[in-house]
Parts: sequence; C-alpha cells; structure tokens
Amino acid sequence: MVTIPFIANAQGTSQDAVVAATNMNILYLGVHNPVEVAVPGVLSDKVNVTISNGSIKKVSSGWEVIPANTGESVITISVNGKKVADKTFRVKTIPVPVAVFDGKNVGTVSKTDALKVEALEAVLPDFGWDISFKINSFSFLLSDESGDRMEFAKDSRITDRMKSLMTPLQKGQTIYFKDIKATGPDGRTVALSPIILKID
Repeated sequence: MVTIPFIANAQGTSQDAVVAATNMNILYLGVHNPVEVAVPGVLSDKVNVTISNGSIKKVSSGWEVIPANTGESVITISVNGKKVADKTFRVKTIPVPVAVFDGKNVGTVSKTDALKVEALEAVLPDFGWDISFKINSFSFLLSDESGDRMEFAKDSRITDRMKSLMTPLQKGQTIYFKDIKATGPDGRTVALSPIILKID
C-alpha cells in the first residue's frame, strides 16, 4: 500500500503533525481504512484524534477509519488539548469490479482453458486495496444452430451442466456470462458487466 505523508506545523508550538493515508487521501465506505497518525516527539498516547463524518479508533498497526457517508472527512489531531493539524480526505464508495472468466472479460479463450475454469471472479483492476467481492449468482448463455441454451448458478462456480455445454464447442463460437451479481465488503450488491468470450 502507498503511504502519503502529511506534515503541518503545530499551532503555537515547534511540533509537526504527520497524517498518512494508505490510499492517496481517499477513504472508502464500508471498510476499515488504515491511517497513520503521528506527532514527532510526542508519545502516541498523548495524541488525540477525532474525525468528522465517521469514526476513528486506535489499533495495533496505527489507526482505522470507518467513514459514515460519501463526501469528505476531516481528521483533527490534538496534543494536550491544542489542535495541531487537520487533514481532509475524500470519501468514496468502493468501485464496481469487473467479472472475469479465465482472467478475461472480453476476447478469446481456448476450449481447453475454458473447461478448466472452476468459477467466475470479480476483480478491481488498477485498484490499490486488497478488497474482495463475492459473486452471488450469474447466468450462462450459449447460442448455436440449435438455439439458445441458458443455465443459472447461485454462486460463483461453473456448474457441471455449463461444462457439458462447453465441451462440444467449436472455434468461433461465443459464450456469455450475464446477470452477474456480486457483494462487496461494504455490503452493497452490484450488477457486473457481462463476460463475452469467443472460443479460439
């Protein structure tokens, strides 16, 4: 994780306050956001930290923030009852992930590789946090000369019936995974974009 330090001169003292967020001064709803808070030369138990729009607590590795709403949260640091510094953070919802099959959302996949895949996954490309989404359900659609065939899954796993439908696939045929629903650590259930892959 990236640490972004913030240093401000203490008001009326020679002290500095340091506030460091682990994700570019952004806090996310529904998760414990690690934040580093320190005032050089002052013991941690003498530092008082409060926050607007959320709650903050001391943990073994530093501090953790749980925002209440999107917008902004201001962390205020005080020593001996005197404010040392403020730091403003943006509060956002966790981005919607991308559903993947064999690590892909679009493009091609070999039939050999397709038959080895056990489950769909939800990923957050280029996102700096280790956050997991659980896929709750999805539909599998296969279209060929005999018509459309659809199968449903109540979790992330590829069912035996889906694998049997993929077994006779030929190069150039397309498989679709749609109606994909996933739940994140913030408790939100979101709809993910479909997966469209052609057998190569």
